[in-house]
Amino acid sequence: MTDNSPKQHIVVVGGSYGGVACVNKLLRYLLKDTNVQITLIEKYVALTTLVQKDFAKNLWIPYSNLFPKGSPHRICRGLVKSIYNDHVLVTPIHDGAESSTSSSEPQRINFDYLVIATGSMIPSPAKWTVNSSKEGLRKMDEIRENIVQSERIVIIGGGACGVELSGEIKYAFPDKSVTLIHDMPHLVDYPRFPESFKEEARRYLTNQGVEVILNERADIEGLSRENPVQKAERAFKLQGSERVIHSDLQFFSIGIKVDTGFISTLEPPPDKMTSSELPSFDPQTLLDPKSHVIKVRSTLQLDHDAFPNIFAIGDVSNADPVPTCMAAVAAGETAARNIVKLIRKNEKEAAGRQHHHLHLHQHQPSEVKAEAGGHNDNETSGYSCHSWNKLENYLPTQTLMVLAMNPSGGVSHLPVLGTWFGNILARVAKSSDLFSGRFWREMNMSPP
Repeated sequence: MTDNSPKQHIVVVGGSYGGVACVNKLLRYLLKDTNVQITLIEKYVALTTLVQKDFAKNLWIPYSNLFPKGSPHRICRGLVKSIYNDHVLVTPIHDGAESSTSSSEPQRINFDYLVIATGSMIPSPAKWTVNSSKEGLRKMDEIRENIVQSERIVIIGGGACGVELSGEIKYAFPDKSVTLIHDMPHLVDYPRFPESFKEEARRYLTNQGVEVILNERADIEGLSRENPVQKAERAFKLQGSERVIHSDLQFFSIGIKVDTGFISTLEPPPDKMTSSELPSFDPQTLLDPKSHVIKVRSTLQLDHDAFPNIFAIGDVSNADPVPTCMAAVAAGETAARNIVKLIRKNEKEAAGRQHHHLHLHQHQPSEVKAEAGGHNDNETSGYSCHSWNKLENYLPTQTLMVLAMNPSGGVSHLPVLGTWFGNILARVAKSSDLFSGRFWREMNMSPP
């Protein structure tokens, strides 16, 4: 690729675990003099902690040092509304809100390669969707004050978020009544995880003093995904036993959802439309009909021949049966390596065409032609990514999970060693800083 060639543009939509991991791997594999620009499009979304007021600021990490100073790469603050085969439309966000001024029309950002890493929506307070750290911290302070003022707290939903929230509240406020209600026979009842891990999670919470109620459903007036935190006096019946429970603060912590509405505008380029897809293409075929996540191939490219340059990773894709932050990181790194390989392949092909053109006009001998044609296949020519000519298959992460139920410990499952562990591993791996230290380093920042 010559110096005056147009830059190849990689756009990453979403700056959470997977998106940042992808960007960092791209920066590692692409040397400074390669003709590539990366744009990260991010709308502030952050995980939170409720009961450690001074710790909350650790979970709002600025992006200001993600890219090296003076590099062509950039951060674009905005919300992606539509995705096309070669560009996205982004609504800019200014001063903590989506811009509604007439001067801020949706911005078109072209791409050669796209990584969709928009994550999922989990009911607050497990994950806030806000437009600024100031707004997020304000909401966290408000709910923390609600916890302080409450005596009987109920959490509906015994997945990872509900389990961690229950343990966190009970640890910080041991005199408060905390009840966790789950409609399954086990907590954290995810595929491929052993019953020993699920039972250990229940036992840990019970030993802390959390009342765990399994195989029961409860409908609480006013509480829903749309209103997941409610400070109100409520008396409600469990649907099975009809036991009445009184509560003055309720949390809804059931399931995750993905927003893939932006995919509705995606169509193959005209030259890649098959006869069966003419005259129209249904982008819904790119989505799982039940979960609405984006279907991807083992290489994390969209599951359609027309989109080899578009990848989807993390919760928004069907790459992993159990979406976790570590799975998103692994997928982001795999996508980055595959994009680098595609770029390398295009460079090799372009170099070959250029040499062929020179050969026709200059009648070079074959030994000179071989030298001009490029490098050995095992060399990276500006990329530190091995086996450039074969895309990497992403393998779903092993069943690894760390439940940080309080700052001193929790429950973990580490399949590499074939079993689950209790407090020691959870405390070392996650509970002390919720992995925030790692991601401050990933963003090239020092924690506050």
